[in-house]
Amino acid sequence: MKINLYGEIVSDEWDWIYSLFEIPHCCPRLVREAIEQLGADEDLILEINSPGGDVWAGFEIFGLLQGCRARTEAHIIAMAASAATTVCSACDTVLASPVAQVMIHQPSTWGGYVNNDGARELLNFLDSVRASIINGYVIKAAGKTSRDRFEALVDESTWMPVQDAIDLGLVDGILDADEEAAQRLREQGGILVSNMASLSPAPTALLERYEAAVRAGTMAEAPGHPVDRSGAPAAPETTDAAPVIDRADAETVEDLIADWRLQAVIDLERARPV
Repeated sequence: MKINLYGEIVSDEWDWIYSLFEIPHCCPRLVREAIEQLGADEDLILEINSPGGDVWAGFEIFGLLQGCRARTEAHIIAMAASAATTVCSACDTVLASPVAQVMIHQPSTWGGYVNNDGARELLNFLDSVRASIINGYVIKAAGKTSRDRFEALVDESTWMPVQDAIDLGLVDGILDADEEAAQRLREQGGILVSNMASLSPAPTALLERYEAAVRAGTMAEAPGHPVDRSGAPAAPETTDAAPVIDRADAETVEDLIADWRLQAVIDLERARPV
């Protein structure tokens, strides 16, 4: 059986809204259902062209593939970046197109923090996630590349052609190329390039588009996802209703931190789906 993992990797929770706007994406449910439908002697092939996405969704797919009794094979037809490389690492065999690109990098997060304790907690969290991502690469490489080397490449946000991915042990062979052509590619080697990857619109932006379209009458409500048609609540008539501290008038650090926390609550409430 072959399934397509195209576009951003998202959690099952957000599958509905990406589908609603017909944005290419993949989620753990797609892989789970494919595994459940596999025949007794059937292999599972994942055709991949993805910039990555939600690290937890990537970890969930990794776990599903590791637990799959059938033989699994990843075909990178254009790009496997970020969380998509975690998915590839779980497959028994990884093949890549001669023009494919692979990218590994550090995990990142959105949002803010208000003090040194919060910053330390965030750093510990990201270090832990980074270690988990590298665990997958080390397992896939099976001794071909050291953990220290993978850590350096992850920290550099490294793009690589198929030759370099093969040398590192992340890819096993070249897809749809005869052996003579594949050998020439392997001998020529590639060039490591550092860069950043961009993803599809965040769910918050999609939710805002969805709610605006429903309120305007240009889109019907999706089942199970009602929209408050009354619109956003009116702004308070006086500043007493929302006592945000003027940063210029804050007398203490505690006042400033309290202001940030209050503003964060306000921002979260504005972004909260209704």
